[in-house]
Amino acid sequence: MDLLFVYDLFVSYATDNKDVADFTVKKLEEKGLRCFIAPRDLHTGEEYAKEIVRGISNSIAMLLLFSKESNQSGYVLREVNSAVSRNKMIIPFRIEEFLPSEAMEFYLGPTQWLDAFPEVLDIHLDKIVRIVAGIKEEYKNKKKENIRIKEARVLSIPEYLAMGITYKQLTMKAIELDFLTEFSRMQYDESRKLKDYEEWKDIAEYPDLGCVLIENDTMIGYCDFYLIDQEAFDSLMSGGKDVSLDMIDLYELGGVFKGYIAMMAIEPDKASQKKYMLLFDWVMQKVKEWKNENIIVDEIGAEVYSPMLKKFFERFGFQLKGKNGMGGTLYQINFQDLVKNKFIFDRYFK
Repeated sequence: MDLLFVYDLFVSYATDNKDVADFTVKKLEEKGLRCFIAPRDLHTGEEYAKEIVRGISNSIAMLLLFSKESNQSGYVLREVNSAVSRNKMIIPFRIEEFLPSEAMEFYLGPTQWLDAFPEVLDIHLDKIVRIVAGIKEEYKNKKKENIRIKEARVLSIPEYLAMGITYKQLTMKAIELDFLTEFSRMQYDESRKLKDYEEWKDIAEYPDLGCVLIENDTMIGYCDFYLIDQEAFDSLMSGGKDVSLDMIDLYELGGVFKGYIAMMAIEPDKASQKKYMLLFDWVMQKVKEWKNENIIVDEIGAEVYSPMLKKFFERFGFQLKGKNGMGGTLYQINFQDLVKNKFIFDRYFK
């Protein structure tokens, strides 16, 4: 297959190590490699998170400058997460003698570390050049795989896993989508914490409360729709609390519940009205299925981060309630009022 990558390496580093990162990039580029490094290669005026993921997607591999600072950086961890979720090889380049945290070790797995301390020398950089050359050769030898699902389609979590995807891959992609969605219009703030893998993996206990949006066999979006009680619902709609898995009520026993769309996310470059409708179709189908099991949804709330999605909810009659701690807009509607919307009635209940 032809190499279509713009860059050889995406360079991930902590801000405190910028001098070392700049020096390393300068030397690697002198040796013929093409590097993506922030902020140098960010497109002015573009959304920050989107630009970071663009750099990772368009690079053959990631060079992780590992140090005490990068080990503690949630920012670096998000970059590593995105690289792993996109099946990019990560080259851990240790510029300081320091052991990785459990979180970093989880993402990196068993790996061969390149040690470059107390200073970065040509002998270390030559190893990186040879590794990149080897990765390029592997790409050339790969055969183009047949795509099973080309057009955008919603799958349940069990259906997606049946395609051979691991739950680790699914959750890492969800974390990346959160980063793209929740932080699409702001610089990353270390104090603003996204769900990590340990939090995300617990949703496996509730596979019917989430779905994924697939295109060209790749997960490009997802939706979580929780069933919660009145107290949790009121707390969420007041913006006083972020959604968590412990809010999920005992819905399998039947009864009346509040529905909460905790996330409806699509990669910004791939988002469209039609694709958001596919996710909303899944939500409405779940409500209808649950009703047959005596699980009644009488109100629906939603966190909204996309301007396009805001228009959807407003057209459907959802009422603006405020904002949450992640900068999302909160909407709410009584289910009977939702059904009165002609579009909703004709599409789902006629």
